Amino acid sequence: MSATPSQPHARGWYDADDAPGTRDLNTCIHCGLCLTACPTYRELKIEPDSPRGRLYLMRGLAEGRIEPGDDLVHHLDLCLGCRACETVCPAGVPYGRLLEETRGQLERRRPHGGPARGLGRIALDTLFPNRGLMHWAASMLRMGQSGGPLAGLVDAARRRGWLPDFAARGLELTPPLLARDERRLERIERELPRGARLERTKAALVFRPAGAPRARVAFFTSCVMDVMFPRINQDAVRLLVLAGAEVVVPHAQTCCGALHAHSGLRHTAKRLAQRNVTAFGAGEQFEYIVSDSAGCGAALRDFGHLLGETLQAAAAGAFASRVRDVSEVLATLGLPAPTGSLTRDVNTPLRVAYHDPCHLAHAQRVRAEPRSLLRDLPGAHFVELPNSDWCCGSAGVYNLTHPAMADAQLDNKLQSIASIDADVVVASNPGCLLHMERGARARGSHARMVHIVELLALAHPPPRPS
Repeated sequence: MSATPSQPHARGWYDADDAPGTRDLNTCIHCGLCLTACPTYRELKIEPDSPRGRLYLMRGLAEGRIEPGDDLVHHLDLCLGCRACETVCPAGVPYGRLLEETRGQLERRRPHGGPARGLGRIALDTLFPNRGLMHWAASMLRMGQSGGPLAGLVDAARRRGWLPDFAARGLELTPPLLARDERRLERIERELPRGARLERTKAALVFRPAGAPRARVAFFTSCVMDVMFPRINQDAVRLLVLAGAEVVVPHAQTCCGALHAHSGLRHTAKRLAQRNVTAFGAGEQFEYIVSDSAGCGAALRDFGHLLGETLQAAAAGAFASRVRDVSEVLATLGLPAPTGSLTRDVNTPLRVAYHDPCHLAHAQRVRAEPRSLLRDLPGAHFVELPNSDWCCGSAGVYNLTHPAMADAQLDNKLQSIASIDADVVVASNPGCLLHMERGARARGSHARMVHIVELLALAHPPPRPS
């Protein structure tokens, strides 16, 4: 809920520009159910590093009892923003929104952090909203992965410790990148189901199914998925067409703004939200706006709140109401009988587990649909992962800025995976995939981390060329 005359902005230290709402801040009933749901509290057992404790600090700012010193900023920064506390909260505290609003005030009015944080702000403001720059950066990284002078320079800088820790860690996380032409969504034209076709218009790519469409949907490509996991985007669109959807991909779409909102860059997040609402025409011509990234989907669903006090409030609300995860849409429309199998060999099914990405389970409340799709896969044996909705520690760029806490959460996740001897763990969020895959490699685990779309694509392979 955005602040309105019946939901006044909190004041005290806060100013009136996008401050938390007084009623929201006062909703907490101090029951303590959030404590064991919180990853940082489970690790540290410190009240200020629990949701309840952080809410107390936010209220202290609003009531003028405390000032935003280094300790307060540290406790708020250490939160992963997983929103597990919202799932267990009986009072319905909108904790994630309050945290982002408070971080926005702190980022704007009390700039903090060193050169690394400053570089991060520049990247978020200039790189992520610009699709061309994102692809250029991916192409440069790919050159570093494929040998040659640039790769040698990067390796030397890493070995000699010239790279900042966050940069070295970021390079470790980066998956093998495809060439620019292979990242293009149009590339799947030859893989579409028989009778389906691609139409190119000035405003969008339109993928039409063979018969009368069962639904008309828009597809959100996501800046990170577009450059780091383009094959997942391609397969997601192909599967949607296979399920009978007409899929429209607007050219004017941009970054969802999730990383900006999490980092306190609320004004940038709002500008990106406005651009997307305009690009998709408020979504009114579509049954669904489909995302295959949990973090992006959560941000898109929050546009109604984020833009609730702007001229685009009604359009943003209409847009947000149509946002769905790809698993929800595929489960709703239904896929034809699989023609492929995931079996490891003739007699051994693949042991498949599912990790609940925080922003899919806790923010979007999507849990059943991915599991229903996975249980139907031929050649797979679905196994429930213990503590499947505990945060893996990725949390956007958190694993780069707070590596110790991120790795503590990762250790818990990898222990759960080892306890069930999973061959494949599905994690439908780019950050989770990168963070968990890096951790699994470092620990010598045989488990592979994949997106749900990758398994569905194997079970529903494209038609063979005629």
